Amino acid sequence: MQYLDDDIVNLRRLDRSEAQYFWGDACEVLSESNGRLEVRIFPRRGIVDTGFIDARTNLRSKGLIWLSMIDVQQGDGLILETPDGKVIFIDGGDNQLFARHANFRYPNTSEQKPLIVDLMLITHGDADHFDGLTELRKSETDPRPDKRIFVAPKRIYHNGIVKRPGAMPDGRKRKDSEMFGRTVEDAGETYAVDLVDHQGAVSGTEMNKPFKTWAGTLAAWEPRTLAATGESTFHQRLDHTKSDAFDFLLDEDIHVELLGPITETVQGQTALKFLRDPPDDANLMLGSVAPAGKGSLSASHTINGHSINFRLRYGNVRFLFTGDLNQEAGQRLRQALPGAAIRAEILKAPHHGSADFDMEFLKEVSPVVSLISSGDESKQKEYIHPRATLMSALGKAGRTTPSVIFCTELAAFFSMLGYVDNPKKPGKKVFAFERTNFGISHIRTDGERVLAFTHSGKEFFNEAYRFTVSPTGDVAFAAKVVKRNAPKL
Repeated sequence: MQYLDDDIVNLRRLDRSEAQYFWGDACEVLSESNGRLEVRIFPRRGIVDTGFIDARTNLRSKGLIWLSMIDVQQGDGLILETPDGKVIFIDGGDNQLFARHANFRYPNTSEQKPLIVDLMLITHGDADHFDGLTELRKSETDPRPDKRIFVAPKRIYHNGIVKRPGAMPDGRKRKDSEMFGRTVEDAGETYAVDLVDHQGAVSGTEMNKPFKTWAGTLAAWEPRTLAATGESTFHQRLDHTKSDAFDFLLDEDIHVELLGPITETVQGQTALKFLRDPPDDANLMLGSVAPAGKGSLSASHTINGHSINFRLRYGNVRFLFTGDLNQEAGQRLRQALPGAAIRAEILKAPHHGSADFDMEFLKEVSPVVSLISSGDESKQKEYIHPRATLMSALGKAGRTTPSVIFCTELAAFFSMLGYVDNPKKPGKKVFAFERTNFGISHIRTDGERVLAFTHSGKEFFNEAYRFTVSPTGDVAFAAKVVKRNAPKL
């Protein structure tokens, strides 16, 4: 098996139709003649496309790391694949979109032959980061075979926090400080100490609705994983001390440094500090939080700020994953680590482009490519993401000129349909748009060279950038990507 070694390669089929493939797609050469290579391309697991490519197309013997930020609208969902084919899901949104992409990308799975997911990592317990993973299980009963996917997760990692229902058993509204179970007080600060390795270990009455559903999903997957791998799913709470959690990647020379959440030992217990509501002003961008004791305890800022944060390194190229990291947590993280410890070429931008970011953190990361996951979905989920201030900050913090910022919401394409019948109001018309391209963003790298690209609403029209990273982190952009047009027949 070989792999495409040019950035964008168009293939001509015998029926003269075209398809487009990218650096790192698996390829088998069948023959060569008349300036053409007859090839089989393996674009998705178990799928073969056959046709002709330009004979000048370069090929390579080793695969790449692929990272795809899926367009899940308001939420996060990423898929990372290693050169040897290990699959990692990082979050999964809160709707069907992640599952729809997964069952397209990994077709023809079944109960007996599921997709082995080497790791499902849930950065934190907000529904827009994990509720969509339950849609993987729901898809199994879809009457349409191409909409089903069966998975068997080998590992489930998370930050240990399980959200409680909004109301106490007696009907009283639950305080923010009660949303994660038991707490302890120390030196005027509140700490959450009910941290679990298995998210299904909490009593069902002490889980909010998304967690109850998730616990059921985990239980349903357990026997399948055991049958498919011979081992039970391994569940683990991660924090900055769990240095061996990603050792399963070391055989591919992929190294991971866990940066957060940062736990503390309080009264003999592992604890996560409650964070506070930030000031609603420019202090967030300037890198200062409310003085100690100011601002009320905030469950949302606590669970966001204690997202799993980690840096993955392959060769010279580093990826920084941040979940919904906020300003207070970003400040804590950079103060706990030397400046270079969070430097990265590829940044998963924190919290969908929220205004609650730490400028000094972004400057220390000094990204070349920033990926933002956001999207219009409903009025209830409108947070004005990404914020204009965050977009400006990422540009200012960028290591190079150019630097690249991809946003799922901006890469998506909507085609205008005009007035059509409103399915919810018979007899009424509505001015409609159709989403014809989802805003997925891709990163591929061999540890030195990087290809970053998105698609558009126009066939074979991509926004794509290519650069190299030296061992010292110096970056050199190519003038343009290498594209091979499809040969004529």
